[in-house]
Amino acid sequence: MSKPVQRVKLTKTFVDSVTPEESGQTIYRDSELIGFALRVTKSKVYIVERRIGDAKSSVRVKIGQHGLITPAQAREQATQLLAKMAQGINPNEEKLEVKAAKLAEKQKLLDQPTLRDAYTVYKSQRQLKPKTLEDYDQCFDDYLMDWQDLRLMDITRTMIQVKHAQLSERSKARANLAMRFYRAVFNFSVEHYLGEDDQPIINISNPVRTLTSKRQWNKIKRRKGHIRDEQMSDWINAILAYQWRGQHYNDPSAFTNQDFLITLILTGFRREEMESLPWANVDLKYGTLLITDTKNGEDHLLPMGDLLWQIIGERRQRDPAGLWVFPSKKSESGHIENRSKARDDIYRTTGIKFTFHDLRRTFSSIANGQVQAGRYTIKRLLNHTDENTNDVTGGYVQVSMADLRSAMNQIEDIVISQQQEKNIINRSANLIDQ
Repeated sequence: MSKPVQRVKLTKTFVDSVTPEESGQTIYRDSELIGFALRVTKSKVYIVERRIGDAKSSVRVKIGQHGLITPAQAREQATQLLAKMAQGINPNEEKLEVKAAKLAEKQKLLDQPTLRDAYTVYKSQRQLKPKTLEDYDQCFDDYLMDWQDLRLMDITRTMIQVKHAQLSERSKARANLAMRFYRAVFNFSVEHYLGEDDQPIINISNPVRTLTSKRQWNKIKRRKGHIRDEQMSDWINAILAYQWRGQHYNDPSAFTNQDFLITLILTGFRREEMESLPWANVDLKYGTLLITDTKNGEDHLLPMGDLLWQIIGERRQRDPAGLWVFPSKKSESGHIENRSKARDDIYRTTGIKFTFHDLRRTFSSIANGQVQAGRYTIKRLLNHTDENTNDVTGGYVQVSMADLRSAMNQIEDIVISQQQEKNIINRSANLIDQ
């Protein structure tokens, strides 16, 4: 039960002299600062009271308990609170808003994804090519293994710099890859993880930007490897003469390694594109190959040269019901995967070291040099997009299939000698006879 309100100047001497109430409460209002008061129950608490705007009742705001703050401190705070209330601001609502903001911020911290969380979601929502997925998994499982359970918010610019420098001692190219991987996952997560206000809960800039700002990305020299002109004959002869293990004339996979390597150099296709080429994308009537899952996302329709047309046709003759141009009984996919052993066998035989992508560079070098195909023809042969957005002409030039096939036949004549072509045809004739 409240006792009558008393008005008195609230000094330390007076407040100390007031006896706490066992029951009920007494309000002592300050005689000098209207609205400032002391509420006495079992404890002594400083308050302010005042009507806000057109409200019919007063709003009471707690300032603090006597003993924790002095009357002078309470009076100063009361002056500030009453000034706000005079402007129509309710300090209690302000406190609730501050509390809600703190809770929301705390919840944001609790909701912050770890690298493991973020990458799991990233993989589920992005259609990554098998090679990209393989590279990214290696980044997560190896290069950034010690970051897996760290929150993205806690991975700093300094950590990025240190990790990049450490990985660069192993491989400069892979160090760059790891940072590009993290940058991609981070950028995705900023837009994926949103709060109730539809704003990102990751409210820091991508820390990988520090490598750009400080020019710390490793400079990787562009590879220039290819089969040189003087090496070509020995290289082809080695492919035709090598005794590939486990291949028989009556087997659908006969000549797989030979045909695969020859097809790569006669088309300029990437290894993964050729490995996974289905028969559904081969048109033997018109002599074309179609690659749909390309690096730049654009379908690549390429005519075959006459010899390659014959090689691919005979592969189909041996395997009329197969799904893949280059099948494999051992792989889960049903097609060959990374014939690095075949590549290494040819290297040991000839001493000519090469990568599968070197064959693509060889194809393009021949098209540009000895064939002297035009710029736009070479672009179509390689399925390259033009990085020069100012090249208006490129949007109008259409390279005909006849021009492409002519270039393909010229490339075949340079890569495969007449005698080598005869050997290939005789190889196929022996197969047909059996």
